[in-house]
Amino acid sequence: MSGSLEGSTMISNNVLEVAKSILFIVGSAVAAMIAFRNSLHSYIEMFWGASHDFWGALWKYIFAKFGNNEMLAYLVGTPIIGILSFLIFNAAFLCCDITGRPTWLLKYKVQDKNQPVDQKKLWKAIKTSSFNLLIINPLFTMVCYPIGKYLGAYHSGTLPTFEWFIVEIIVFSLFEEVFFYYSHRLLHSPKFYAKYHKKHHEWQAPIGITSVYCGKLEMVCSNLLPLSIGPLVMKSHVFTSWIWVSLVIFSTTLAHGGYHVPYLFSPEAHDYHHKVYNCWYGTLGILDRLHKTDRPFKGSVEERRHYVSFSLTPVRELIPDPPKHCRTPSPRQCSSNTEQSAD
Repeated sequence: MSGSLEGSTMISNNVLEVAKSILFIVGSAVAAMIAFRNSLHSYIEMFWGASHDFWGALWKYIFAKFGNNEMLAYLVGTPIIGILSFLIFNAAFLCCDITGRPTWLLKYKVQDKNQPVDQKKLWKAIKTSSFNLLIINPLFTMVCYPIGKYLGAYHSGTLPTFEWFIVEIIVFSLFEEVFFYYSHRLLHSPKFYAKYHKKHHEWQAPIGITSVYCGKLEMVCSNLLPLSIGPLVMKSHVFTSWIWVSLVIFSTTLAHGGYHVPYLFSPEAHDYHHKVYNCWYGTLGILDRLHKTDRPFKGSVEERRHYVSFSLTPVRELIPDPPKHCRTPSPRQCSSNTEQSAD
């Protein structure tokens, strides 16, 4: 009886902690948005809300290039935005992975592996990633368009206000956290791992382009679907969706990139996931905290490095590796479904 009460209390505490995390994220974003709007109102009007703002003019220009055809803009523009974002954000990392230049970037490497990157392995990743971006991505977009139209999404007309855009991005992030966490964790179960997800984990020290190095099912269910749920539910303007797609590709490129570059998001958590396989399944860490799948990460040197660095000194120098006999946790300390059990 006491055991069940302790279990219920623990679950309640976890739910409370997650609720606090969500409130903190949303509350901070709203407070920052209000402060930003109040202090920089004229700039916001210039770049977002006014009739002659930069983004509105840019959207009208792009939409005109598609003949003011909203179906064409969505079906062609959306995959193109994804492909261009992927190429642009991966260019510097991939160049450094292949050539070792620029040399200043190398000192920000998270792991010592893959330098220089194995050419045969890289070519395999390029072929798979290209297929997912050039074939699976457009096909998925074709499925999403009629669903969006049915739900009431609009792909032409004026852009949303700056405030509503921020609200949408927050909601998109929460939807992505939920759908990515559970789909990703399911792929790590013994029943699905070897067949559907092990391919992605061939890279224990990932590089940027491996963010979409995966099978077709994983690409749809764990990459594209979590990305698309928010805009569909929120009936978002296609231009908002394009910005969201670019932000997600930027984020996942950093997460897989293998470089902890100053002033950019930390890749330490997801890089750690690739090292030990079964911890840190989500994007924001909210559900990992709820389900305690962040436990192996807690207390590790990688967790101490998991922050946005504002120093040009690499975090590996600021927080050096401990002696080998002190390094924790090992893969055996991860949650129950390890790679070995999946095999």
